[in-house]
This record gives sequence, C-alpha cells and structure tokens, in this order.
Amino acid sequence: MYEEPRGLFSRWLRIIVVHGYPVHNSLVNTINKQHMPFGLNILIVNPGSSLFSKVFNCISHVYNFKEYDYPRITQTVLQDERLKEAIMLTASQTVSNEGCSENVAVAKAQDRAKTILYQMESKLSNILLKITSWILYKLLPCFIQSAIVLPSQIEMLKKANETGIPLILLPLHRSHLDYIMISFILLMNNIRNPLIAAGDNLKIPFFGWFLRGLGAFFIKRRIDPVIGRKDVLYRATLHTYVMESLRAGHNIEFFIEGGRTRTGKPCMPKGGILSVIVDAYMDGIIEDALLVPIAINYERLVDGNFVREQLGQPKKMETFRSTLQAIWSTLRGNYGIVKVDFCQPFSLREMLKSFQNQQNKLTGGQKVAVEKPLKYTMSSSSLYGTDVIAEEYRQLVDNIARHVVHDCASSMPIMSTNVVAFLLLNKFRDGCTLDKLVEAFEIIRQDLESRNHDIAFCGENIDIINHALDILGPGLVKQQRQEITEAISGQTVKSNVVIAIRPVSILPNVIELSYYSNTMLICYIMDSVVVTALYAELQSQINDPVTIAQNNITVSRNCLIQSSLKLCDILKYEFIFCKPCQELESVIMETIQNLSHTDIITLQEECCLPEELWSKRYAHTFDDSSDEEYYNANRTKSIEYKLSLLPEHAERMEFLHMLLRPLVDTYTFSAFTLRNLVGRSLSEGDLIHEILSELKTNLDRGIVNYGESLSVDPIKNSLKLFEKWNVLECHPQENVKICYLKDEYDTDSAVMKIYNTIATFKWIRNIH
Repeated sequence: MYEEPRGLFSRWLRIIVVHGYPVHNSLVNTINKQHMPFGLNILIVNPGSSLFSKVFNCISHVYNFKEYDYPRITQTVLQDERLKEAIMLTASQTVSNEGCSENVAVAKAQDRAKTILYQMESKLSNILLKITSWILYKLLPCFIQSAIVLPSQIEMLKKANETGIPLILLPLHRSHLDYIMISFILLMNNIRNPLIAAGDNLKIPFFGWFLRGLGAFFIKRRIDPVIGRKDVLYRATLHTYVMESLRAGHNIEFFIEGGRTRTGKPCMPKGGILSVIVDAYMDGIIEDALLVPIAINYERLVDGNFVREQLGQPKKMETFRSTLQAIWSTLRGNYGIVKVDFCQPFSLREMLKSFQNQQNKLTGGQKVAVEKPLKYTMSSSSLYGTDVIAEEYRQLVDNIARHVVHDCASSMPIMSTNVVAFLLLNKFRDGCTLDKLVEAFEIIRQDLESRNHDIAFCGENIDIINHALDILGPGLVKQQRQEITEAISGQTVKSNVVIAIRPVSILPNVIELSYYSNTMLICYIMDSVVVTALYAELQSQINDPVTIAQNNITVSRNCLIQSSLKLCDILKYEFIFCKPCQELESVIMETIQNLSHTDIITLQEECCLPEELWSKRYAHTFDDSSDEEYYNANRTKSIEYKLSLLPEHAERMEFLHMLLRPLVDTYTFSAFTLRNLVGRSLSEGDLIHEILSELKTNLDRGIVNYGESLSVDPIKNSLKLFEKWNVLECHPQENVKICYLKDEYDTDSAVMKIYNTIATFKWIRNIH
C-alpha cells in the first residue's frame, strides 16, 4: 500500500516552483504513478545487451554512472567576509584574555579557522563513489534481503535534479546505513550526490577518510566546548562552508533530528543547518532550494540497539576496532528489508512567500498587506538559536523543521516487525496463539490501509508474521509449541497442537522490542491521546457499578477537548501531533468524530424545542451577546458523548489507552522524583539516574507495569517540560547542567501538584 507523499505546509503551499514559475504537473504527477504494488529492489542489477555487461554486470553498471563536478570551496570560504569578521572578533577576545599583540592573535585565529575548515570539509569523489557502489552491490545482499524504493519517487527526484535548484535532503535518522543507502540510490540513478553533515565522532581512522570521500563534512557534536560560551569562529566557519557549498551548486543532506532516534519515534527537530539554508536564500546566494523529506525504515535495525543508553549507561564512542567488529557482525546477520520513501519536494521560496502572506493575514485584520520582506537580526557568525533572532524568523525555521519531521513520520514505511512488536506489547503482552496473532494482524493491516499508510510488506498474513518473528529473533519473542487437550461428549479426548507466542517483556529486551513498536505508535497517537483523556475525565463514573448499570456514562465534548490538549502539552516533546499550519484543537475534534464513527463513543446532542429556545433567550434578555451567538453557545455546551460498554468497544479502548501508558508512567515518576530536589540541587545526570532508580524500584514492586518506561530519552524530555513549565531551573556550572526547583515550586506540596497533574492520565479502567 502506498500513499502519495505528502506536500508540506498543505494550507500554505500547493505548488512547487521550478525555474521561477509554478509547476502543478511535473513533479507532482510523477509521484502519482505507481509502477508496482511494492516497489523496486535496487540491489538487483539488470544485465545490459553487450557481452561485457552480461558477464560483468555490476562493474559495467557502476562504470556507466554519470559523473558530476564536485568543486572544492576551501579558498572561497577562507576569503569570505563573514569568516574574516569572525576571525577579527576572535582575535580581539584573545588580546583581551591573553594580553598578546593583535598581530599574533589574528594569526592564531586565522590558523585555527584553517584547521577547523580542513578537518570539516568534504572531499566528494566520483571514483570513490563508484568503487563504493560496487562494494555495496556485493555486500548489501549478505545481510539485507532487499532495498526497496518506488520508481515514481526516483522519477520525481530526477526531475527535481534537472531544475538546477539545490536539493536539500532531510532524512529521519535511524542508522549509520541511512546516508550510505541514500547516496547509493542517488548515484545509481544518475542524480547529483549531496554533501552530508556528519558528527565528528565518525571521523575515525580510515573510515573518516572513506566517509569524507563519499560526501561527509564533519561537525562537532557539541559546537560550544564550554556550556554558555559561544565558539564564534567555529560557528562562522561552519555557516560559511554551508553557504559557499550551496553557492557552488552542491546538494546538501543533513539529519533534521540531529542524531539517531534511540526510541524508534522521531525526535524533535534541530534547526541549525536549516537556518543556514534559509539565510542562503534570503542573502540571494541561491535563487531557491527544493527540500526533500526522506523516511527510511528497517525490518531490523542494522546498528544494533540503544538499550544501554536508554538504561542510563554512557554512549560508547566509535573506534576503528569497534567499527570493524560492527561491520563483521552485520555481515553475518539477517536484517530483512530496507525501504526508502522520498517525500514530495517543496520550494523554499514559495514557503517563505506563503509564510509572509500568513503573517500579513495576522496583522489585526488590516487590509493593507505588509510589504517588507521577512527580516532577521542574526549576527553574521552565528547559527540558529545562538544570538538574538527575530521571533518570526525563529518561528519560520521551527515550522519548516516540524513540518519535515511530521511528514517524514507520516510517510514512514511500516515494516512487518513494527506491526508484530506493536501487537505483542500492546494487545498480547501475556502471550497469544499464532491464530490470534494472525487475526489481529489482519485487522491492523486493514486499518493501516484505510489510513493510507505506506505498508512495506505483502503476501499472506501468516507468512508475513513468521518472517517478522524470524527477524526479531528469540531474544525478543518466544515461540513454543503447546498441546491442548479437550473432552468431547464427556469421553472422547481431542488434542490440538498450537503455537504460543509471547513477547520477552523483561529488561532489557523489552526496551529493544518497544523500539520496533514505537514506529506504529505514531499511526495511532491521536486516538490514544483522546482515549487516555477520556479515561481521565471519566474517573468518577467508569468504575462505578451504579453508573454502569444505568448505562449512562457521558462526557462533554469541551471537557474531552481540554483534557486532550492538556495531555498533548505534557507530551509535546515526544510527538509532533499536527502540522504547524493546523490547529491542534481541530485535529482533536476530528479524532473524536472518527472515534464516534466506530461507536466507541456515541454523540449525544441536546436539541432545544423552539419554545424552550425562546424561553432561554427571554431569560437572557440582558445578555450582550446576539441571539445567534447565544444559540450556538448553548448548542456547543449541550454536546456530549456517551461511552459504549460493549465488550468489543471496551477492548478497543483499552488497547488505545495502553499505547501511552509507558510514557505516562515515565513522566509521572519523573514528576514524583522532583521531590528529591526540594531544598537542594542536582546535576542533570544525577537527577536522571535518580528518576531511573525510582522507576526501577516501582517496576519491581509492580506499581510500574511496563519495563519500557525505564528509558532515558523520555526522562530527558520530561525535564525539558518542567523547564518549560517554569518548575525546574537549569544552569551551566563547570560544563555540567545543575538543576533545582524554582522558588514557588520548592516545596513538597507544590511538587505533588505537578505529579497529580500528570498522574491523572495514569488512571486504570477495571474491565471484568
């Protein structure tokens, strides 16, 4: 099943600009053509017509790849006025701090700028690209069954490449194989390869040189060596390098999330390099850019798992030896299918115009449009978020970044392993038979198809499930043959052999299994939010035997919407619930309406008779509002939903409710552990470990029900939330973040209010 890739800023942008004029049918219509139901396996090389190509098909195929000019821009960067300004600023700071002469300080700053640039720059090579492609043709089939891409998307990229406008490739980041796969696909389809932003942790012997030749330019994972003190020279060098690369005609690729996701869910975007792209357009360095969101998914993660890090252990840095060991281990594994989904490109120029139009419409309803172009007040040597920036500029960059992540997540190919892990953790946590799993798999499959998600599997359900179980392996899923005997007519005994399947729900295995499940969580996030909010609103009714006997459990729409908004605010660092051009409340209302169509809840709308309406109007004679406003207000207040008590509906609701329970548990006990900060301060690392310890203790006691709640990333996000709520204060001290409570929250009672706010959504429904 394939859905047309989603265009970004759907309300603001309906066109793509090519060569300065709007095009509705060139790139867009290419996407609509689906050449085959599943896609094209790029690992298969069709032999050519000549004898040489038939005998040496891979060599012949690679040799005929188109070569592009990839200019080096070292001297151009060093001569840039932006960088020279940063050099002089750095030199003046050195004179003040060290007391040396100005000439010596300038020379030191110039030498450092050159060193930064030489260590950073890419050395993209056509020869190395071809050699690597041949190696990949030989090695990838050793551990990957197929690498799938849709021919229609390749045709779209070719058309975009032919425009001459820089392509900005924006993949979500799951594996180190991501950028290799993207470059491989582009090269074999004669599309210009990009310069790729890579962390300097990959700048290891041999492999760093190798990646540099494939287009990588290396960026420090921490740009500022000292927290709170900006490295102006490094920022200026990076900013100028990206700018001049675009001016020279290079395509650029970077991961909008910054690093690889540790949880399987998309991370919140980082706008640094994206802001430089926007600057390049605003400064007239490029006439436009086509931004291409990319979603990549694997049946099994090639890089292994992130369980150690999620349990609080430090990340192991890559070394030459560890990289060799990882490659050798990978070559002996079975990682199933990889699928790459290229979303529809969109024009940065048209985006900025649309954003400006939106700003004009928000100027108090004035008919006079604001003529001035979008302005920003960044210093010439800074990246996004480092200096004083006009709010509309910051909002623009953030909106584009969030749109990219939202669209990538919506277009993410769904693998068989994702569906099986999702069902086992959220529906069959205590185990099930293979027949039950097949039945539930078919229901989810139909549901995904109706929601137009990209399903990266086909065939009979039982075959797909067996394949997924094989890929996941016995470390994550246990299979056992069981013989069931039953009496027939009181005498005859019949034996049946069934296959029992059970997820390994103990630490640390369950955290790895949840990684695969979380890809599916994005598909049902709004349903889960509304149902969880519904449970929170109905605490006083839903387990009351009298109310249940009367079959009259209701909730007002307004209360349900407000509760859903509150939960979305709590989890705003975990999910991007809607596009920035959408109203979250409207998305929630749409979700409520969809749930009512499934009869889980039923619309109960009070309609007044004309006499009653006249009476109510008369009673509010002195109300300033108009009759129509009063009538609409009363109708809005009267809208309620009735909860269905049928077993099948209760089961569906509990399933949706369970999806967010591990996260809610994490946030709840994170808030509870804030009491440890009353009257004291802790480093961020120590606070995270205390929260992990609290969760582990309550997991052992059975109060926390899900092992996957012990996860560092959600804990860090909860601390960001408490900072945003002005509950927690964090400041740098000797390169360590120190956390303490704000004065108004520095009491046990104040902390417990925060705890209770979140714990409301932890409430459990009793199902008999």
